[in-house]
Amino acid sequence: MDRDEILKRSREENKDRDFVEEVMATANSLSLGVGMIVCGLVSVLSAIFQGGPEYSVWTVMWAIHASTFLFKYRKLRKRHELMMGLFYIALAVFFFVCYLHLELGVF
Repeated sequence: MDRDEILKRSREENKDRDFVEEVMATANSLSLGVGMIVCGLVSVLSAIFQGGPEYSVWTVMWAIHASTFLFKYRKLRKRHELMMGLFYIALAVFFFVCYLHLELGVF
């Protein structure tokens, strides 16, 4: 088997797959999961030591999720992505209002 034949077989086996996109999608999912865990930990520690949950970290986390899903909707035009993006925007706004009200005394 020569070099060209090996390359040809490799291209046939990997047809319709982009490894960079797969790696980026996995990294994105992993980072969002780690972000959720860190936000949960910060919120629990804040509740234990300061008497209430930390709303600011959740505002940021839900805004990140919203932007991810809305970008995916823009590119893929899947209704599910739009619905999840809107849901996460609502959560971000809710936690932002909680942050303004409870932590800054606004409203």
